[in-house]
Amino acid sequence: MKEFILTNILDELKNTLKCCQFGAVSIPNLAEREKHFFALFMPKAASAIAICHHIVTMEDWTWYQPTDIHERCNADDHTLDVSEVLKKKLKEHCFQTWIVAYPGESGLQFRFVAQAAGLGKIGRNAFLLHPNWGPWVHLRILGTTAPFEEGVSFEQGDMCNECNKCVNACPSGAITEYGFEGLQCRSYRKNRGEYIPVGKEKCIIGAQYALTYVQLGINQEVLINQMNLILNFNFYYRIFKFSSVESI
Repeated sequence: MKEFILTNILDELKNTLKCCQFGAVSIPNLAEREKHFFALFMPKAASAIAICHHIVTMEDWTWYQPTDIHERCNADDHTLDVSEVLKKKLKEHCFQTWIVAYPGESGLQFRFVAQAAGLGKIGRNAFLLHPNWGPWVHLRILGTTAPFEEGVSFEQGDMCNECNKCVNACPSGAITEYGFEGLQCRSYRKNRGEYIPVGKEKCIIGAQYALTYVQLGINQEVLINQMNLILNFNFYYRIFKFSSVESI
């Protein structure tokens, strides 16, 4: 049956790619904002697919801007390659598939689609928290004409224990017990020049600051000292070893 083709393809990829988890959700089962996006930009889509890649090294999440337009990191390169494989497999069954543009401003918040697809729950820090990998994930979203038989990928409890480490560590005060103020975060980081590529490789250091603040809850002064040391010796990506979700 057509309803099981997408499920079978995702199961096949999950067994092949241990670094990724996959989820899907029928468009009508998304929240209104996400449904509106697909109705506007992918009106033929019956289902949304979420790819969740496990980030295990800082090198995975080191962003570069080699040109004035494009940014890239290893994790995103990988999820894009996986998206293309998935698109090709669905095409073999005569289904159309579209990859939501990223990086850039697509208008779609990936974490809400991933949550609806059963890949985790959104925590106080506004990150998707995966049941096994915590916040150490990178997301990609696709729309497809393939139907999906609804189901939840994981048994999900309250993954955020509201320890407030991210609230206390956020230097801009954008994370509070009431939610996350994205514009406040972006304004603070822009004023600090964190979006300006540095060095011969055009590395965007701000992404590493933000990732560590909200995921590790590390003290700001300690982090800045570490980052200065790392930049001076130009081997920043070798220093950080990511903790497991149990230690957060």
